[in-house]
Amino acid sequence: MSRVLGEELKNTIYIIAFTVAFLSIGSSFAHIDNSLLPEECGSCHAGHGLKGEPMLNHAEEEMCYQCHGSESNRAMMKATGRLAQQAELADLEKEFNKLYRHPVKQGTGHSSNERLPGLSSSSVNHAECVDCHNPHQEIVGGEKNYDVRGLSLSSQYVDKASEEYEICLKCHGTDFGIRSTSKNFTQVFALNNRSQHPVTKDIQNNRSVSLLISLDFESSLKCSDCHSNDNKDGPKGPHGSRHKYLLSGNYDTDVYNIENNHAYEFCYSCHSRTSILSNESFPLHREHIVGDLARNRKGTSCYTCHASHSSKDSEYLIAFNPEAVTADDVSRKVEFDSFDTNSGACYLKCHDHSHSPGRYEK
Repeated sequence: MSRVLGEELKNTIYIIAFTVAFLSIGSSFAHIDNSLLPEECGSCHAGHGLKGEPMLNHAEEEMCYQCHGSESNRAMMKATGRLAQQAELADLEKEFNKLYRHPVKQGTGHSSNERLPGLSSSSVNHAECVDCHNPHQEIVGGEKNYDVRGLSLSSQYVDKASEEYEICLKCHGTDFGIRSTSKNFTQVFALNNRSQHPVTKDIQNNRSVSLLISLDFESSLKCSDCHSNDNKDGPKGPHGSRHKYLLSGNYDTDVYNIENNHAYEFCYSCHSRTSILSNESFPLHREHIVGDLARNRKGTSCYTCHASHSSKDSEYLIAFNPEAVTADDVSRKVEFDSFDTNSGACYLKCHDHSHSPGRYEK
């Protein structure tokens, strides 16, 4: 009997403490709007929850899927009075059924005290909604305070991420993150890299003439600008995509490829296909991408010459794919030198042709 009373007392104390904290912060919480959640806290929290859970009636992503899952789930929430009839929410559960997705369905055991790969030397085999989202917070007015743990670019733990990329670095900022690759993104987006897509720093060099979007010298991008839903009308964010690497569009990276709108859909969403193929930014763009039938040369992917994230040593995200480009026969270099915005030179070998160097001018 005393043990039962002890558990009830502990739950009561938890409820009181949670309610005081909740009300003290007030409208900063995303789920406080009782016009959408008639039961307020009770729409999510039960008096006695599952073991190891903060009094929730479901565990992990299944908890979120009650409102952010299938239409039938939402119908049940509305029928029981926990979700307002007028609430219109996207089905995120189906995003996690796509070929490429964050592994929310893999592994179990998320804890609020868990230290993800970027914050410890251990690896985990799962990702949960609350690793990226604080269910009690609302981002308003473009503020950058995600109230979720993060990892800074200098690999320092931060209790509240101030940039979206700090949330991503928790798993992708080490060599042993979830489904790790050889890339450590604290290094990929290091501030001393020669060029990068402007994620961890604003645009530093000349704006590309091929850009379709408005970027100036104080502009930056978020990881989720590129890694997002392939369905433009679907829920935003890097939940799931039918394209590899959770990209928002198709991106063929094969050494030899046929150029078309679909092959480089991802690149062409920001960079004008017309501008690229008209050689406005580089005098040999068309020849490289489309090929040269007269000389029996096939087209190659943007990925053959450009890195998707950054280049440690070169301007314009130049970083050659070693599957297509090797050292030239004379200098034994694989390098790109930019003399100015209108000229440069490559030292390399591709298409069995050695450039020692290959110079160009606009």
